[in-house]
Amino acid sequence: MIHVIRSWLSRATPSQRCIAAIVLCTPFLLLFIMTQSVGLFVPDWRAMLVPGYVVMANAVLLVCIAIGWLVIALLWRNRMNTRPLPKTYAFVASVLGLAFTVEAILLGPMTYPAGLVIVGIIPIGIMLLDLRSVGLAFVMGVTLFWANDMATYAGFLDYAPGYGDQAFVDGQHQLIAEMLRSGTLYISLVAYGVITWILFDQYDYQRAHLSRLARTDPLTNLSNRRNFMQRLEEECQRQNRIDQPLSLVMMDADHFKSVNDRYGHIAGDSVLAGIAGVLTEVMRVPADLPARIGGEEFAILLPETGLQGALQVCRRIEQRLENQAFQSDGHAFYVTLSMGIVESNGLDAGALMHLADANLFKAKAQGRNGIVSTVEEGLAYNARSAPLA
Repeated sequence: MIHVIRSWLSRATPSQRCIAAIVLCTPFLLLFIMTQSVGLFVPDWRAMLVPGYVVMANAVLLVCIAIGWLVIALLWRNRMNTRPLPKTYAFVASVLGLAFTVEAILLGPMTYPAGLVIVGIIPIGIMLLDLRSVGLAFVMGVTLFWANDMATYAGFLDYAPGYGDQAFVDGQHQLIAEMLRSGTLYISLVAYGVITWILFDQYDYQRAHLSRLARTDPLTNLSNRRNFMQRLEEECQRQNRIDQPLSLVMMDADHFKSVNDRYGHIAGDSVLAGIAGVLTEVMRVPADLPARIGGEEFAILLPETGLQGALQVCRRIEQRLENQAFQSDGHAFYVTLSMGIVESNGLDAGALMHLADANLFKAKAQGRNGIVSTVEEGLAYNARSAPLA
């Protein structure tokens, strides 16, 4: 269930978010109306209530619900439109906030769960609407609470005007009034818990999504250069500790400019995505790391892999590309890669990258569609391998 909610929140349009906020709040508002209305027809309960204030509050809640569903009717036809709706956001948040604030004031913001305002405005608002709308509704709610307190202190309005004198015994609620208050409180807490759970799950999802975007090339879904270089540094340091081979492959799509010039940039993007798919298919996930370094240049980091293993990987890539035809306007064409491989023994990340790039340059200079590979040793490896006197 949480995955469905998460997926919906990530792709919901502004109109759909407004509709969802209204739909989520409506059952709670209807529950308050029903509970208070039943109280007016039960003699023991009616004696504890002030019918005029209860009817007035119910009327406000009904008007807010009606306004909300009128907004739904107006938005429904264009609910898939992605156009921002800042004014509608603010209006919806204010209407819902007003309803919950009136309900909290009716039965006392201290003895009755004033957390209804939090349930009605903050979690639902932040989850579905925007911060400006939430802030506006919150300010309105606080202003109404302040006005209610001032009216109470001045003697113009009783505290918890929805309750009559019989609802209190020695300043405490009667049992039925306490049940009403506590029941609504528990319902509010359950709602608050569920909404908060969804809210924090959405926060974790968005944080992970942003982290993934920061590491990923948007066209190919491979690692981007920054993430690749960070991982290369880590693997070079790890290799120096465990004394295992580490190979780096640099590769470049041959005559890629000609592909763009002849078939267009959309076809060029398709080629890059196709190459990325081939690289992903032949990798050991998650040990190996393919990446798009820039333009038509790719790289593969192969931890704990010697030169022969790296050559096998590159041969498999060549074979896949030989059998993969790219299409553009009914024309099929093929793409080849030039590759440079270095097996590192004690090289740092910068030196390893430089040497692999040099081998790639040699492969292109030799006519492209080829592989140049070497085994290179760093100073740290030489010092570690030197015999003792």
